[in-house]
Amino acid sequence: MQYNFFNTIGTAGSAFGIFDVLAVISIIAAAVLTVLFISEKKIVSELSDRIDKLTSGKNGKSLEGELDGIIEDNRIILKQAKQNSEDIEEIFGRLKKVYQKMSVVKYDAYDQLGGEMSAVVVLLDDEDNGVLVNNVYSPEGGYTYTREIESGKCRHELGEEETKALKKALQK
Repeated sequence: MQYNFFNTIGTAGSAFGIFDVLAVISIIAAAVLTVLFISEKKIVSELSDRIDKLTSGKNGKSLEGELDGIIEDNRIILKQAKQNSEDIEEIFGRLKKVYQKMSVVKYDAYDQLGGEMSAVVVLLDDEDNGVLVNNVYSPEGGYTYTREIESGKCRHELGEEETKALKKALQK
């Protein structure tokens, strides 16, 4: 008595039955799986070797110890970088108040003297605030005048040489 299923699919009387087909497919699947297993085992073995090298460290140090050291160094560096940024910001704030622009204009206060013995000196910070110093030389002695400069302007009227020195300093 033959099973009806095999009659239905037409393999009941053939020499090559369904069990034979299933057996061949099973053998091929087993061969493919064996190749995949060997390939994966090789990859896992290589990764295991790499992990062993990584965790063994140098001179017996562990990877965890190395990472802890790197993390601590990173914390120190970040703290120092923050401090450096704050220091730089403070320095730039101070630099705005430092005299950065300067000019000197020498001149003859009195025509008969010659030699340009008088001079105007202008010193300005980044915001064009500062001082104008005028030293006038005469046969009777020297006189020094100072003028305060705020935002590139003076509250007092300036002489020709003083105006020239101030313009020259503002251009820098």
